[in-house]
Amino acid sequence: MIEFFSHYPFLLNALLASILVSISAGVIGALVVSSKSVFLTGGVAHGTFGGVGIALFFGFSTMLGAALSAVFMALIMGWVKLRYKDSLDSYIAALWAMGMAIGVICMDLSQGYGKDLSSYLFGSIIAVSTEDLWYIGIFDAFLILIITIFYREILGIFYDFEFCQLKGIWVKTLSMLSFVLIALGVVMSMSVAGLILVISILSIPAYIAGFFSSSLRSQMALSSLLSLVLMWSGFALSYGYDLSIGPCVVLVSVFALFWVLSFRYFRGKA
Repeated sequence: MIEFFSHYPFLLNALLASILVSISAGVIGALVVSSKSVFLTGGVAHGTFGGVGIALFFGFSTMLGAALSAVFMALIMGWVKLRYKDSLDSYIAALWAMGMAIGVICMDLSQGYGKDLSSYLFGSIIAVSTEDLWYIGIFDAFLILIITIFYREILGIFYDFEFCQLKGIWVKTLSMLSFVLIALGVVMSMSVAGLILVISILSIPAYIAGFFSSSLRSQMALSSLLSLVLMWSGFALSYGYDLSIGPCVVLVSVFALFWVLSFRYFRGKA
């Protein structure tokens, strides 16, 4: 096995990336589904396309460019949610369109980067570099640390924001921190499915896990495990039929969701 990976180091990187991404996708997915922020996730994902384009234009890491733009987007959206909650979807749509426009313009201005942008749109986990693995690993460690320390507070602001505010919990700071974590989690998950399909990677495993979990913590753990299983299943489908990895992972995830929903429906009818 070691000799096999020594001949194909990119496969080892892909294996490690799938494990690391499943951790962030599971935790962030549970937060997204529980807080009903799936549309926000889509806005962040497409908005980061501008950061990828800028990174390629100036010649630095695309993951760093995406992460910086994701944090910028998250801070704006967090501020809008706190100040103009009823108009949040309009602001998300505007930032979504702006990010895509900036990314396309940078792609036009950059020569020879069409393939890189395509992989970021649709995902290419076999192209994950060792540097990217370090980024994802550090983020996972930071994410687990924050969730461990502030689990009760984060749980509270997701389910009863006003009550937590009355109790004197610093809800605004934690809300902004949650938005930033979600945004960075989106960036990490893009290595599997790309920004176009990343919503399904974050939402479907967490949604399925919600059926079998009694707490947010157990939902995070089960969602991470499901993310890993669905990713590996997508890899197998991709390898077997010589297809793109990202869409295969998404199709397997959607099939699993339909299977669970059907099972629950017919079980209820029995």
